[in-house]
Amino acid sequence: MKLSQQTCQAELSKYNLIPRKYHGQVFTTDPKVIDKFIETIKTIYRPGTKIVEIGGGLGYITEQLIRHFDDVDCLEIDDELFGILSNKFVHLENNIPSPVQCRVSNKIIVHKDIMASNKEKTENPNKIITQNIVSRKSLIVNRKSFMSNSSIHKAGLRLIHADIMDYEPNKQNYLLVGNIPFHISGKLYRKFMSEIDHKPYGMVFITDKQYAKTLMGQPPRCYRASLQAQAYGDIEIVADVPPASVYPPPRVMSCIMKITQNPTPLPQNFWKVVNYHYENFPTKEIESPKTLSLKDWVKLCGN
Repeated sequence: MKLSQQTCQAELSKYNLIPRKYHGQVFTTDPKVIDKFIETIKTIYRPGTKIVEIGGGLGYITEQLIRHFDDVDCLEIDDELFGILSNKFVHLENNIPSPVQCRVSNKIIVHKDIMASNKEKTENPNKIITQNIVSRKSLIVNRKSFMSNSSIHKAGLRLIHADIMDYEPNKQNYLLVGNIPFHISGKLYRKFMSEIDHKPYGMVFITDKQYAKTLMGQPPRCYRASLQAQAYGDIEIVADVPPASVYPPPRVMSCIMKITQNPTPLPQNFWKVVNYHYENFPTKEIESPKTLSLKDWVKLCGN
């Protein structure tokens, strides 16, 4: 069946799920948008590096990521959605499930068949059961084990039951991708553009188009978020994503945004100076801080 808003709604209904607003849950349901998303990732992808997907959801984007890339970490914070992803992508051979370790939450997925064999029941027969365990290394699930296409066999998918804000990348180069919840955008960009040492070498997101324009902002509408993003790299709006391509349909236009790491060296006092003028304007030097570009701020810090 062709992917659409209706098929997404039907799948959610099958599991008695309603998109959670507090998690910002939205699902990309347009195959053309997903194809364009994958194509955009390929324009900056470096062979042998990791793809980190924020929010696997129902696996619509995840399925295409593992068809095109060799090493994918898929993070999903929601218990029910993580269970659905596990059922979709973990191969059950001879009715013996391959568990998927939750690296951050220290939980392990236990398939309903095991629970049934122990004469334990759940309220929802489609729901995955979780139980706490001692922390171990995450398991790698090889794509060959769950994809029928024999040409897909070289590398793996790791499902991680966690908040992206708790994710700690290893030293491997990586790209950050996904249909990101609008409400975590600010925290997400601060962490991966500024706060951590091992930053991604690029990001490809389906996100609020207006916020993407804010990140690209130039005087007289250059905000602190604009400075942060532009100090990290080059920003491009690749394509529009209309509400009809997403479920539930948002009230705003979304877009595919690509950010390629191309850092601008910042003076040590850069953010101290920027924050002072934003919080106290008009100042002696600046009437409106939004009228200064990144280069203007760097120059001001040297004065």
